[in-house]
Amino acid sequence: MSLLPSNFRLRIVGLHLAVSATVTLAVALVVFLLWYPPPFADAAGVAKLFALLVGIDVALGPALTLLIAKASKPRSELARDLTVIAVLQIAALCYGIYCLALARPVALVFELDQFRLIAAADVDSRTLDEAPAILRQLSWAGPKSMSSAKPSIPSEQLRVIDLELAGIPLAAMPRYWQEYAPQATAAWHVARPVHALVGRYPDSKAGDDRIAMTAAQPIAALRFLPLRVRGAEWVTVISGPDGRVEGHLPFDGFF
Repeated sequence: MSLLPSNFRLRIVGLHLAVSATVTLAVALVVFLLWYPPPFADAAGVAKLFALLVGIDVALGPALTLLIAKASKPRSELARDLTVIAVLQIAALCYGIYCLALARPVALVFELDQFRLIAAADVDSRTLDEAPAILRQLSWAGPKSMSSAKPSIPSEQLRVIDLELAGIPLAAMPRYWQEYAPQATAAWHVARPVHALVGRYPDSKAGDDRIAMTAAQPIAALRFLPLRVRGAEWVTVISGPDGRVEGHLPFDGFF
């Protein structure tokens, strides 16, 4: 026989919703402020994955609780059902967080005449020991700026070509990573004036002005390079003459 009060369903659903919303908010803070600092959440297209996570955690879990929390149900049966829902919800949440962690950007790599945004999933963790000591740890707080150097040995060049044909870019190979600072001037020299970007995409001017204001630089002192992101094309804006990375905008820089 049930001893549940008549308003039990609303109270348990409200509690479930509050806990789910709190957990989701905590995850959102980590994801959007630490793992994907602006504008990398937009660049990586993580919003859809996070929306799915929110749908499962905040909406589906409490909705199932609403369906099963009946005053006529024995406490033991209700406890079993709620436990099953909680386990499924936690499992889905953990899997979603795992996917977000794998997709997080860990490296902003300058290579020849462009930048490339590399995610944790793009890097074979077994090869990290081949990178310089300072670059062996994959970042959990936004991508590290670095550069990649093409090999000069013919056998290594052929190996890189084979890997690139297999979908693994040079920028995702730790053995060719270098610190960005020594190559920053080279990036500046091959970059194009931001005025060319504005001429091609007038809508980019607001973003350029915002970056210039943040960098305390006139637009004339800014240049850009294409930024390759999985499934999208952006640009990286740098300031001179030291090639410092100042920001990123969602425009195709290959023109």
